Amino acid sequence: MRLLTIGAGERGARISELLAKKGVKVNRVPLFKCYAISDNIELIGRLKIDDSKKFYIWRDEDNVDVKGFLNSVFSSYELIEGSLIITSLNDDYGFITSYRLGLELKELVEDPIIGLAIVPQLGEVSIEDVRRRIKRLKEAVDILILFEDKPEMEKYLINSLNVLSRVGEMDIKRRITGEVVVDTSDVFNSLVKDGFSVLGYSSRKLPFSWFKRVLLAGKSELKGWRTKRMIDMVQEAMENLSIQGDIEDAKSALLVFSGNPNEITMDGLFSCISLIERINSKILVRYGDYPIARSTNLSVVLLFSGIRRFKF
Repeated sequence: MRLLTIGAGERGARISELLAKKGVKVNRVPLFKCYAISDNIELIGRLKIDDSKKFYIWRDEDNVDVKGFLNSVFSSYELIEGSLIITSLNDDYGFITSYRLGLELKELVEDPIIGLAIVPQLGEVSIEDVRRRIKRLKEAVDILILFEDKPEMEKYLINSLNVLSRVGEMDIKRRITGEVVVDTSDVFNSLVKDGFSVLGYSSRKLPFSWFKRVLLAGKSELKGWRTKRMIDMVQEAMENLSIQGDIEDAKSALLVFSGNPNEITMDGLFSCISLIERINSKILVRYGDYPIARSTNLSVVLLFSGIRRFKF
């Protein structure tokens, strides 16, 4: 899934810089096409991304003119399947710029526009102010994913987006397909437009035991351990959400495992789906996996959409 990625304001620009540096590549092609916008000249100078990808744009009261920036972006052709606008709700410049970007992009592209907003810790801000800004930003984007600003948030964000962005991609060199193939449309179909979305993420370093793998190869005991690991990871992901949204009322969910294909079982996938459906019998669950040959890690991302309330 290849995304035009724009970080607006100080926090958004820094996250765009991180995605430019640590964002996943498939067939040596970056999946995040990263740009940064700021009114802080010193910040622009410090950002370690290509000069052609970072822009100083002046703010005139409640307006930021992004037309020139977008003309520059679309003057050179790059394959994209959607746009990702990143900002902090606590940043006036970033918020206003993101709002303008969303409205202008709607006039230019038909692909989905995803807003990713960093929310100040819910116990430290007026929840009504947060709701007002969420409602305003929803006018300008098709989909809104929320992350609460807490320790390790940026690492969590990068890791979870790296798993999600692999959906729909194929490694030409290895030519491996998953148990259940998901594509970009599965992501966008899971992201219903009303309400907001949250991500859950979990990762495991796989045990290195060739003796055990050879001894139990194809045996039900080893398969059982793999299935149990997948279930444990999904339970952890549901407790480790990007923000505490009321997932019991979510309208749809996407489940994606990524990692060593030998560690992903159909029993595990179906057990994890049942686990998600148990919290909401009406939820629509899409699922799949992205295999990475000889990977020493296994990761899972859960995407819940159509959420309308925070959970305290």
